[in-house]
Amino acid sequence: MNKIRSIAVCFLIVLSFSLLANAQTITVATHSGHNATPWYNEANTLKEKYGIELNVVEITPDEIYSREVLELTQQTGAYDIIQYNSAWVGDYEPYILPLDDYAAKDNDAIGFADILPAFNKAQNLWGGKKVSVTIDGDTFLFYYRKDLFQNAEEKAAFQSKYGYELPDPPTTWQQVVDLAQFFTRKKGETLAGQTLTKDFYGYADQAKRGRVYYWYLFRFVPFNAPNPHYFDPDTMEPKINSEGAVAALENMKELLKYSPPGVLSWEWDELYTAAMNDGTVGMWIHWTDEGRGFNQLAPLPVENPPAPELGIATNPGVEVDGKVYQYTIVDSAWVASICKDSKNPDAAYTVLKHMFGPGPVNLGYIMNPVIGWDPSRYSHFNSEEWRKAVPGIEKYLELELKALEYGYPMIKIPGAFEYNDVLDLNVSKFLAGDIATAKETLDTVAARWQELNQKFGVEKQKGFYAKMWQ
Repeated sequence: MNKIRSIAVCFLIVLSFSLLANAQTITVATHSGHNATPWYNEANTLKEKYGIELNVVEITPDEIYSREVLELTQQTGAYDIIQYNSAWVGDYEPYILPLDDYAAKDNDAIGFADILPAFNKAQNLWGGKKVSVTIDGDTFLFYYRKDLFQNAEEKAAFQSKYGYELPDPPTTWQQVVDLAQFFTRKKGETLAGQTLTKDFYGYADQAKRGRVYYWYLFRFVPFNAPNPHYFDPDTMEPKINSEGAVAALENMKELLKYSPPGVLSWEWDELYTAAMNDGTVGMWIHWTDEGRGFNQLAPLPVENPPAPELGIATNPGVEVDGKVYQYTIVDSAWVASICKDSKNPDAAYTVLKHMFGPGPVNLGYIMNPVIGWDPSRYSHFNSEEWRKAVPGIEKYLELELKALEYGYPMIKIPGAFEYNDVLDLNVSKFLAGDIATAKETLDTVAARWQELNQKFGVEKQKGFYAKMWQ
């Protein structure tokens, strides 16, 4: 009996070493911090279920582009799977593997058909090919103090002053200007029939240099409706200094009058804190964190505040010939692709299916607010499990789903990072008063964009720009 037991033990040891020898290692380059947590959590399951060893390389968000591009262009084979911003696909295209054949072979088990068109078309498809799967359905929503907007006294006073009914929610940027002016009050004044205990501001952007260009693009796109474009598709002539583009930047500057002091140095934390924790901002545009945390909104800073209520809507637009055009920027989201120089692309695709395909694994991480992955699939937005776990979350899910009907992509041609940085720098200078006019600001951006077109090749850029709309 002991001899048999010894043989069995030896067999198991040999089998274990054999499995380890046959295990395939997949290296993932991912956003550091909470975004990396799911990869670590699923490592044991991937090993036990598929025999895949997962090697996680965390990279800070300010380094992820440069680190990945270095490895990709040098074709080092350092990564099998990369996480990146979908706006960078123009730079990444030569080095990432199309996924069409995989999806065809397994009848779309990864669920491209389950991903909302706003994400699937604007992020996963490039030049008609499936090149990535959405990790995080990051997008931007318009938030406002619905408890304030519904106050009868404020509604009557607004209509008396501006000659139209207080919009709930506002649908145009001009309405936002009127509302911001109307609701900006000093401590000691009356708001919603009560005395303010703090200064209150009508509107705020996340206006710090580095990502302020997002908040400009929220205006640029609708101000150039009904056919907004970053470039003339036929010539690649920049349209960033068009009449509509200038009006958009002037709107941004106008709203600074009704924003908190120091807003030009505000990043994510500052805007979230002022709006959600201090309750001192009436309207703002931000990622979906506030929508998911709708029940964490602080009361208005008045002596006897009403029950706090967060309003959620599509970003404001512009009225053209009697029609209001509203858009939601969707290309600011994280996606994952398989590198062409991966030694184990089949195993890499298995990992992607496990992590991001429809089902309980992915849904669990989407539902967890600590992870920071936002919904991107119909199965996320329609989840009964999520509705049962977080009563009231259906309002956020339904309103974001509506907002995503108006998806619009960011620049995705090679050098997108540089184009956006030029825009960001000059918008920041204008808002700070370092450039005199919006026209001068955007003429400078257009000239620099022309130089970048020449640097990358006008005809090549024209071809890449066409792929954005295929």
